[in-house]
Amino acid sequence: MTLINQIIFHYVATSDSIRFLELARQYTEFRFFDPSINAAGHRFYSLFLAIIGSLVSYHPYFIGFVQTIIFCLSAIFLIRELELHYKRNLYGLAVLLFLVPEIHIFNGMVFTESLSFSIMLLAFGMAVRINNQKASLFNLFMVSLFVGISVINRIECAFCVFPIFYFIYPKIKDQLLLSAGTIMSLPIIILLINGEMNYKTFNIFKLTSFHGGVVLFSGNNDNLDGSHHSFEKYMDVYIPKQKIADLNTILALPPSQLYPKRDSFYSSMAFDAWKKSPINQLGVIPQKLAKNWLLPGFFDIYTADTTLTRGLQLNKILSPTYFKNAWYAPYKHFLYLLIHWTLLLIILLGIFRMNRKDRFQIAVLSLLAFYFMFTIPFCGLPRWHVTIFPLLLIAFIPHVWVEKVNVFISKFAIKN
Repeated sequence: MTLINQIIFHYVATSDSIRFLELARQYTEFRFFDPSINAAGHRFYSLFLAIIGSLVSYHPYFIGFVQTIIFCLSAIFLIRELELHYKRNLYGLAVLLFLVPEIHIFNGMVFTESLSFSIMLLAFGMAVRINNQKASLFNLFMVSLFVGISVINRIECAFCVFPIFYFIYPKIKDQLLLSAGTIMSLPIIILLINGEMNYKTFNIFKLTSFHGGVVLFSGNNDNLDGSHHSFEKYMDVYIPKQKIADLNTILALPPSQLYPKRDSFYSSMAFDAWKKSPINQLGVIPQKLAKNWLLPGFFDIYTADTTLTRGLQLNKILSPTYFKNAWYAPYKHFLYLLIHWTLLLIILLGIFRMNRKDRFQIAVLSLLAFYFMFTIPFCGLPRWHVTIFPLLLIAFIPHVWVEKVNVFISKFAIKN
């Protein structure tokens, strides 16, 4: 399925993917402190690419193959642990999960999302294993490892710490401090290492990246469309006129000074937008949430948009004009939209019918709440729901449906 989607989309590495691959190549040459390529973070994903590329190939199809294998193993691991937790067969859940187009599309892309949703499944899988067995030092350490990797890969994944603590609390309450310290140890160490690398690169100690200001300004500016854009490519469209000269001065600086100052510049403009019109900024929040959740993650048409059009812009998605006049584009996009909305309805149905005493479902639901809150200060970008999407499907696809798939698979296996 991943390969089919790569072929259908004629996938080649572009935009952020090129930066990830370049950073990976630098790592294979033991160059870790190039300020022109390290400002946006995601160092772990580039390290992952460096290992794959140096051992076999940097070709996107091979990277997609490896990412798909990791996802399949991660999903199977979590589902097997949930089978022990619920004491029922859930192998039909794996079949349903592997049919979701969005998952395969991102597995085939050189983006952090694929690795993120796989690591998220592993982190929750280890939490369920602790619930099934015991909170051994090894199990706690593995949770710590997966949480630490997920945080450095995509910072919003840090929210998974709180639901995991909630889920395993009955198992760790007798040794709470030791268990909590073990789980938090590697995320803290990894963030400190990242902060030290930032210090050596930019002479500023920062635990995360120097890209947060851009994302903050994307969702909080006078344009009120709540989207990420190529701000510096279209300054006259997106940057206030009185700020363009300041931005040009910053862009003329050497990279080691440019990125920290640019980060602060965009952050200050975001706060200025709120000071100027807080009511209007509050009004953008529903739009950002809609853009984040109501579109498949790969429907990112907003970055290059210069029309300042608000809303989901479905007229663009369902028009061939913006897709090289391909006649089939509207039909293909409508099909993907229909699948995505169906999956969202399934998740919503599962949430309304969830067992209020099911700690796993409550943990995943609380993670969803954190992801909603993450969207509020930043921009609305469809890719940002992807990291939690497989986990939501696993948690909230009704078990009755899974059992029907189990029966169908059993009958098919008997006939063959």
